[in-house]
Amino acid sequence: MPNWRALMHKYRHFLRYMVYGFMASVVNILVYFVFTHVWHIPYVIGNNVAWIISNAVSFALTKSLVFHSRYEDWLVVGSEIVSFFGFRLLSLVADNVIMIVGISFLGIPSMWAKIIDQVLVGLFNYATSRWTFLRQNHFAVKRLRERQANKKRID
Repeated sequence: MPNWRALMHKYRHFLRYMVYGFMASVVNILVYFVFTHVWHIPYVIGNNVAWIISNAVSFALTKSLVFHSRYEDWLVVGSEIVSFFGFRLLSLVADNVIMIVGISFLGIPSMWAKIIDQVLVGLFNYATSRWTFLRQNHFAVKRLRERQANKKRID
């Protein structure tokens, strides 16, 4: 019989990311729907606007609620933002390619293509978010400790 508690602990980040990543995907899909199906904006533009809004939401949710990254230092937060959105720019390229291929070449209905896209891009985003917030925190803590030690030596 599996030890559920140990499994939950081992995969806690992934499970939390599934919940909050799902919320960000819902934001993405809803914004996309409004832009493309309500306001009749071209789907590539709607996809990019949905990406911007949902990734702002995702950064806040992922940073604080999934990986519990709580550094107040602006240098650390800035490096997390650059890393997060740097990787997310890669996922935006994949996002647009999936949408263009799905809709324009394969003839998949727009909303189905968007849902498929969100599942595929979501897996990539989890991996890069994990790297950003867990790795970045490790190096950030090391840098902060070194800075504090240098300040004490100077004083």
